[in-house]
Amino acid sequence: MNRIIAFIFAAALLVACQPPQPASEAGVPCADALMAYADRYPAAEPQDLYKLVFQDLYGPGHLLTDSAACAHYINDEVGSMPDSNGMPDYEYTLCDSNFVRVNLLLVSRGTVGVEQLTSAVIRSAEGMTTPDPRFVLSHSAAFKAAYAPHYRIVRRDIFENEILPLIK
Repeated sequence: MNRIIAFIFAAALLVACQPPQPASEAGVPCADALMAYADRYPAAEPQDLYKLVFQDLYGPGHLLTDSAACAHYINDEVGSMPDSNGMPDYEYTLCDSNFVRVNLLLVSRGTVGVEQLTSAVIRSAEGMTTPDPRFVLSHSAAFKAAYAPHYRIVRRDIFENEILPLIK
């Protein structure tokens, strides 16, 4: 129960510090999205929720914008990651669902090409505000141990038009 209260508190702080946003296209209230996230990832800590909300606000804007370097890092990560993890193939970010976490297992399996994902990530970062690096957090050690997260953030429209059809 304390974890859920901490999640809600952390999300409320993040949302309160942002200008008003249009309603989510998915129509899922933030409180319901928070509860679903807590249920899906019981090992998650408040910083993991913060990271999810942060990703919905800033996308991949804090990552590389060089396509060669981005492709290199994806290839390296795919080569060193386990054959499975505790995350779905993709999941929408919190509340406004502006972005999607795309599991790198899709690249490992050959469902999505490195070039396709690199292009989607780079285009998703275009025009995004680069946040202050002091506010960029990694997943908690507990989240990493439980779910072995390996994914990239892609803008929702790019994902739905270019990557989702490859998965279905």
